[in-house]
Amino acid sequence: MAMVLVVAYMVFLLIRPQDWVPGMIGLPTATLILPLALLVGAMGAASQPGKFRVPQSRLLLAYLVVTFVSTTMATGFGMGFGFTVDFAKRISVFFMMIWVLTSPGRIGVAVGTLLVLGLFLSYQALLQAQTGQGWGGVVPDARYEELRVRWHGDWDGPNVFGLLFVVVTGFALELVFGPHRLWTRLVGVGLSSAYVSAIFFTNSRGAILGLAAMLAFYFKDRFNKYLAIVLGPPVIAGLLMLGPSRMSQVSSGEQSARERTWLWEQGLRFLRENPVFGIGRGEFVRRVDLHLVSHNNYVQNFAELGLTGYFLFLAILWFCYKGALLVAQGGKTANPLLASYARMTSTALVGFGATTFFVLMELDLLHFLLGMCAAVYLVGRRDLEGLPELKLDRRELVLIGTGMVGIVAAIYVIAVFHIL
Repeated sequence: MAMVLVVAYMVFLLIRPQDWVPGMIGLPTATLILPLALLVGAMGAASQPGKFRVPQSRLLLAYLVVTFVSTTMATGFGMGFGFTVDFAKRISVFFMMIWVLTSPGRIGVAVGTLLVLGLFLSYQALLQAQTGQGWGGVVPDARYEELRVRWHGDWDGPNVFGLLFVVVTGFALELVFGPHRLWTRLVGVGLSSAYVSAIFFTNSRGAILGLAAMLAFYFKDRFNKYLAIVLGPPVIAGLLMLGPSRMSQVSSGEQSARERTWLWEQGLRFLRENPVFGIGRGEFVRRVDLHLVSHNNYVQNFAELGLTGYFLFLAILWFCYKGALLVAQGGKTANPLLASYARMTSTALVGFGATTFFVLMELDLLHFLLGMCAAVYLVGRRDLEGLPELKLDRRELVLIGTGMVGIVAAIYVIAVFHIL
């Protein structure tokens, strides 16, 4: 029952039939599926509470509190309560995943479903590229002269649609290079090719740059450094050279990039003026003269939630990535596929993090991916003897703090000196 609900949730998250299928349009899927899945998962988790303990859970709840405090201080109780409720719905996806994906088999079902749904969406991208229209009447984004495909609902922008394909490519890479049989590798090659082609059809520069960064991390962690040096640069160079036509326009002088760097400058200004709790959720768009989002998850967080929310956001990402990485590097497990699932989730999270340096996306997809990473780690804790426990200790505080400074410094250099 629980896995059926998770699979149904994935269909509604990615395929979005509630936005285009007759008879289902407007169906409140999150309201119907998430509470039931949480209830079923919680009943199982309640009997073994210690087995679901990870720092991310507490950090997400702390982030929820900071969202309420920051927004209430800036705009009043009504707005603070509204944004807090919205975020509570999103983090419920994280808890659904860790409470339901309690075995390698269940994780495998989620992975397989994600890959199949990604293939369906890549077909829709191809259909738009060839015929000008996908299912449900969706057409390429008319705001651009270049072909830029998109999808329904949360994926109605080419950049976020491209981000989705970066994530599923992170899963498919492991089918190609992981310890699998030939037919599995061939399936992985086919899936990866379909997903990367769809990224090209979105014409998203951020997605291509995120894909390149993800490949660099994957080759570094999957192979020895010499093989990674041989494989990585040619593949990444090919992506950049053969990528979308808009890649040739990557410079601070191009209008889209110029807008983005200006928005980042405004985010830095908001951080200086409100360093502790920021300007409150939803205030970035209202306060900047362009009335646009920052197109950067990190800028959006430190501008709207200050250093407090920014720390929590990076800490959540770090522990989810580290947990999956520990399982991937942990040697033999009770199920050898678990290490592959760990590499898939950690790679996809790197791709997400790199792409959202240029694309704003903090909706359900992020918490779905965070939940998958945490689920892999929790299953690994049960199957892999000696796997270290994740703790927010002094060493982790230093690492997260260093990451905070590094990202802000990079944004400052890019925005102020226009080196993008």
